[in-house]
Amino acid sequence: MTNYYELLGVSRDASETEIKQAYRKLAKKYHPDTNQGSEEATRKFKLIHEAYNTLRDEALRQAYDAELIRKAEGAGGQQQERGRGAAANSGGARRAAKGFNPADIGSNFEQFFGFHPKTKEGSPGKNTKKSGDPTDTSAMFNQFFGIRKK
Repeated sequence: MTNYYELLGVSRDASETEIKQAYRKLAKKYHPDTNQGSEEATRKFKLIHEAYNTLRDEALRQAYDAELIRKAEGAGGQQQERGRGAAANSGGARRAAKGFNPADIGSNFEQFFGFHPKTKEGSPGKNTKKSGDPTDTSAMFNQFFGIRKK
């Protein structure tokens, strides 16, 4: 896990202004336009931007700090964290969002709703009465308003 405080060169109790100044200085130094063709500079710029976005948001910063503490405690800290339950896991949403892959939206949708959004076919192995879009509410709409098909 990258230590965002070390990356930006600020202390853990740094103010929002200090974090912003450190970010701007490093962003200017590693900006892709300044370092034409340097993949290392681009990678570092993205990491600096991620660090800044995390540390400037109070909720994300608290979750990040909790994660840093948990990592520092080692394996013993992991067992304690699991024992406390979901309320103690304030960084859970951050970790879940970090692993988000837009290419998997179709399969996630299919798992949740039981059909693929593009093909409108039901998932294999699911007990579906008919294939098609289960979110199609036109029959319910027509029945409610008394519309009959001719």
